[in-house]
Amino acid sequence: MTKKLKYAAFSLFIILIVISCRSSKPVENENKVQTITITETLHDTVFKIAKDSSSYNALLDCINGKVVLKNVTQAEPGRTLKSPRVRLDNNKLSVDCDLKEQQLYAFWKSKQIKDVQEKTITITKFVNYLTFWQKVQIWLGRILLIILIFLLLRFVYKIYKPLMV
Repeated sequence: MTKKLKYAAFSLFIILIVISCRSSKPVENENKVQTITITETLHDTVFKIAKDSSSYNALLDCINGKVVLKNVTQAEPGRTLKSPRVRLDNNKLSVDCDLKEQQLYAFWKSKQIKDVQEKTITITKFVNYLTFWQKVQIWLGRILLIILIFLLLRFVYKIYKPLMV
């Protein structure tokens, strides 16, 4: 019985050795970097308004020593200016032409979003490849394993066959 137990233990040991011989899988490393850059810029500008003018032409006359407006020959407004106001008081001529200051100031913000994604995948490549002779040895080992399993099953069958009868 001890011889049969040694034979079975040896067969199990050979099977475990053959099964444990396998190559490792390549290691994959993945590094992912995501960078988001937000640039906010403030813009401003001044809008200039072109010059403008208005005109007023009239004929003057002197009556009893006083100057009076006789006839308005031309009163022309500008783009934004109205026709001038003309007053004649005690031989004094006053012409008013008003334009309020016009300056437009504008500003706005602009955002620029720059999204950079880097993805690095590193796969370990094996330099040591199996030679033809190593491949032959692996296949011979597999065939030997199949033969050993067949012999072990035949041995177990011979041991337990007389007990079943």
